[in-house]
Amino acid sequence: MKANDSALEIASTFAQANEEIRSAVGRMRGAVLSSAIDCECRDRVDGALRGLERLERNRIAQRLLAAADEQRRRIEALLVLLADFDSNEPAALDDGMIVEAGLLFGDIAATAELGSSLLRQSRQLRYPSDMVKEISESASCASAGIDE
Repeated sequence: MKANDSALEIASTFAQANEEIRSAVGRMRGAVLSSAIDCECRDRVDGALRGLERLERNRIAQRLLAAADEQRRRIEALLVLLADFDSNEPAALDDGMIVEAGLLFGDIAATAELGSSLLRQSRQLRYPSDMVKEISESASCASAGIDE
């Protein structure tokens, strides 16, 4: 499936771009915070860098959402093709139609998995602090059970 391969490339590219953004902003933040400028200026620059990072994450997340929507449209098109498969009319089903229906189901599954992956990546970009909070809450709940 070439279309899904290109969507996988898009997802990989966005993940790499996010990491590059995070790294670049981290380097800028380190340079600014280690410089000898006054605290008020440092705080404003740090806030501006956080805003830039948030904007870039949101831009990438929007592209991931658009790619997931493309997967949804592909599934819709595959379902239209699958409508020709009708098990209530066994006389109309030949071996080729059964093979084709099987391939369509496989394509739908692969497309759905890719769409799901794109949505997870988008969520991680849009709500990184929520993910950290969820992880820390899970860890604290697990460690609370250990102490009892």
